[in-house]
Amino acid sequence: MHSTVQDMYSSQRVRIERIVGELAPGKRVEFDESSTLIKFRVRDDATRLNLTEASGDWFPDELAEKSDAWLRDFVLQLSNGKLRR
Repeated sequence: MHSTVQDMYSSQRVRIERIVGELAPGKRVEFDESSTLIKFRVRDDATRLNLTEASGDWFPDELAEKSDAWLRDFVLQLSNGKLRR
């Protein structure tokens, strides 16, 4: 099965949302919609605070090569201690 760039983009966004849901239930992943790359942060809408720094720009295939464990650690690192395992 041949996946398109859009399929990979969408699947990586879903993956990020799933992992953030494990680390920060009920919090929202905010994606930068102005880019063709994936850039995100985790936001607590109740307090109106960002729980992570921005992720920086990622090509979807770069993220696809990373494991879920790596992505979990990356999100935790971006949170500067606001999120814990």
